[in-house]
Amino acid sequence: MKEWYLEHTPPTITSDYDSESIVNYGEENFTDVLEVAFSDTVILYNSDLSESKVIKCVIQGNTSDTQLKSIERIGLFKIGTVKAGMYVFFENRFWLIDGYPGNNKSYEKATMVLCQYNLRWQNNNGDIIERWGNFSSASKYDVGEGGNNVIFLTSNNYSIKLPFDEETLELDGKRVFIDKHVHNPTKVFKITRDDDILSDYGDEHGCVLNFIADKTELNLEVDNPELRICDYFSPTPLPSVKEIIATIVGNENLRYGRKKTYEARFTDLDGNELSFDNFKWNVENTYIKSNIIQNKIELYIDDDSLVGESFLLQILNDKNEVLSEKNINIVEGW
Repeated sequence: MKEWYLEHTPPTITSDYDSESIVNYGEENFTDVLEVAFSDTVILYNSDLSESKVIKCVIQGNTSDTQLKSIERIGLFKIGTVKAGMYVFFENRFWLIDGYPGNNKSYEKATMVLCQYNLRWQNNNGDIIERWGNFSSASKYDVGEGGNNVIFLTSNNYSIKLPFDEETLELDGKRVFIDKHVHNPTKVFKITRDDDILSDYGDEHGCVLNFIADKTELNLEVDNPELRICDYFSPTPLPSVKEIIATIVGNENLRYGRKKTYEARFTDLDGNELSFDNFKWNVENTYIKSNIIQNKIELYIDDDSLVGESFLLQILNDKNEVLSEKNINIVEGW
């Protein structure tokens, strides 16, 4: 039987332009590897598990001689498949790709670490966020969260690896439960130091954040063990669409050859201004040129044959229902 890396006949090199043939040769051989029995079928996830893809790869390091090595793996993937910060679901566990994915023109290789715990916290909007992370002991590091003259706090620390995204980037300084007890967790930690530089491999290759979590005390006045959220607060509900009054601010006349800006404003039933971005502009005239900037729209007409006509400018919700509309007249320029 041929070895897998000799499955295809190597190309004959006659010029510098044949380098592409060499690359194709290597990639084709690795594709053959993924079709044989010793390849692995895994699920690849993005950082918040909202996107997934079933792929074939080769997972190495399944047998190890030490506890530390037993929670590390190496993955071989088709080139361009993975980035640091992605999850690989393998053997019913999540593994975080934490190393720079390099390639040898045949496949790309990336290191992975086992995720032992699903961390939960609340963002500034009140949304509950979850991310699987890799945890290791960091008690040898002194992060300066000791005690005072009255109460001494325990000094257990964790080093945590998490994928980089908009939510994890804001995790520094938050208090979190790190406790395997399903009911009534009591172990609370504070994220005291973050590192967003050392494992940043660029947009093409991904990024992993490294944190230090320092043991702190449970405070039942603000911590919610049932939700496993520290410093919990009830999110302020957004008013329903029926409670929002939309208004289009701007002149009812649009002069030919001149730009005019209109603004969408939103208030509640008491007239208090609201921040509302779940809407879109609609111009019921295909000849009107428009430019949208956040809650404003700039209109312009350069066809003088439309002078004397009118059209509707509308604010629509996500169901294309009209929240507000204004009839605009096209008049002579000056």
